[in-house]
Amino acid sequence: MVPLGCAIKPSGSFEKCIGMTGRRAKSKGATALEARHGLLLPMRRPWWALVLAFMIGFGYVQEDTKVKLNHYMAVGDRYADFYDFGHEECEWDRTCMIEKRKMWWEGYAPLCRTNYAYTRDTYAVFHSWGRSEMTKAKWGLMVFIVLCFFALDALFLRAAGVPERWKVLLLIYAGSGFVTAVFWFVDGQAGAEEAGYNVAREVLGFLQSPMPSLMLVLLPWLRERAMAGQPLDEPSIKA
Repeated sequence: MVPLGCAIKPSGSFEKCIGMTGRRAKSKGATALEARHGLLLPMRRPWWALVLAFMIGFGYVQEDTKVKLNHYMAVGDRYADFYDFGHEECEWDRTCMIEKRKMWWEGYAPLCRTNYAYTRDTYAVFHSWGRSEMTKAKWGLMVFIVLCFFALDALFLRAAGVPERWKVLLLIYAGSGFVTAVFWFVDGQAGAEEAGYNVAREVLGFLQSPMPSLMLVLLPWLRERAMAGQPLDEPSIKA
């Protein structure tokens, strides 16, 4: 029987249409096979793995940056003349003062514990910033990181084959952001010594990780298998 979409094709195109129909059937068959076996993530085009790997790598970089920035600000708050160091010798020359602060940092600054080791290494641009600029950079970096992770989470959901769950992802971010703001304003402005600050930091850390999108993929999958009464280590095979 001639396929419905090929009946009106001109002469000579019937064989091509049969090949195209066969490829579509093969693709649909593979998709149906994945669904029938209840796979957590699509295996035919696993570019979700690249997104996940990028999220993990970006997470390490942003965490290292935040640790160094917070450490630099903590050292600056410990010494009253830190941001004006060398102003007498340099007569308030900006370039000279930046160089003086850099030399002091490399020789005497307390060590910072990063993801891998204790070090004094930091970003050179920090030496040219004052206290207010460091504060702006800290909050700006926080917003930038959250937005990046939201975009990566949405991309991961699309790669995992469930792009429609981005609305739930948005609710998770909005709810977590609200909790962070409440705890910080109520009992967190004094810094790490306050419980509210630590709660806000933990919630914010949750957003700055692959956890939101992984939850939106894993939890519905577990629920579907539980509703079907299937063990997690066995594929779901429908009659």
